[in-house]
Amino acid sequence: MGSQVSSDEMSVRAGQGSDEVLVSQAVWDYLAAAGRPWLVDFEDKQGLSADIIRRGERGGCCAVRLSPVEGSSRARAGMMEGPVSPVTRKAFIDLCRCARKEMTKQEAAPKRKRSLLPCMTAMEPDGEGSLLPPPPPQPRRSQRQQQKYRKNADMDTCVVLPMQHEAAARTGAELAITREEESTVCSICMGEIVEKTTLDKCGHSFCRSCLEQAFQVKKACPVCRLVYGQLIGNQPASGTMMVERDPDLELPGHEGYGCICIIYSFPPGLQAQEHPNPGVRYPGTDRVAYLPDSPEGNRVLRMLRRAFEQRLIFTIGTSMTTGMHNVITWNDIHHKTSIWGGPRWYAV
Repeated sequence: MGSQVSSDEMSVRAGQGSDEVLVSQAVWDYLAAAGRPWLVDFEDKQGLSADIIRRGERGGCCAVRLSPVEGSSRARAGMMEGPVSPVTRKAFIDLCRCARKEMTKQEAAPKRKRSLLPCMTAMEPDGEGSLLPPPPPQPRRSQRQQQKYRKNADMDTCVVLPMQHEAAARTGAELAITREEESTVCSICMGEIVEKTTLDKCGHSFCRSCLEQAFQVKKACPVCRLVYGQLIGNQPASGTMMVERDPDLELPGHEGYGCICIIYSFPPGLQAQEHPNPGVRYPGTDRVAYLPDSPEGNRVLRMLRRAFEQRLIFTIGTSMTTGMHNVITWNDIHHKTSIWGGPRWYAV
């Protein structure tokens, strides 16, 4: 049984978004070279492209971002930001697992070929391309000899049947071993689990060092995204959140209710150690968002207050709309920043 991860054992640095996946540097290098057709097939099926955005300090792991391909259905639907679905994340993790297995096969191929060559020669069937010498011509048999030959053949068949059952049982055992081997593979580095650490809520296991690095990005399971403990982001601590109510302003689809205006304000400052580029200056910004002044809108407002206190609404990074670096950007929580267009216009 692996050791359990407590909620206060690791520091948290959220804000990078759940569109990122940590993978082994060796696996990514293989996908970018020999496994490139697999990435192209993944992009065609999922409508997402996978691109490396950050390498580990020691070169062990790297961060890969999944983003909609330009011109795909996801891009046309406006899904340019935000987390990817668990199904898509699992598809990319499975792709990395296949790449890891293929790498292992290629590394062990010369040794396996030498060890299996005699067996392959002995099992080669007769006919064209056979490695066995042609069988000698059989003498003509009398009727009694033919009956005796058929009887012996039937007995041979009876002997072979238990061997077939034994082979089927052996195949089942091999499948069980394969499943056990998969359970010992870390989904982050795609290698053998070292210092196995099992998350207590979802039961997924990883290398201890890999899980520590993942929890530094976001304190959630890298496979199922289940949150552990209280998330604390890297939103600049100097920001303010003000709320105003306008009873005369109505949002489309929420007629009969007033409007809640949320004003976020951040002065300029310097990035801290928890940010991508410590010591680099970032500009200030003001953002306005809207909610209907209804029971549902006020419930969302309470959750937004809590998220702001936990520094989760904003982060410092690269803007997906302007392309500018070292600026304050929205994090994983989308807001409606236009009073027009209904729910589809959540941001401008």
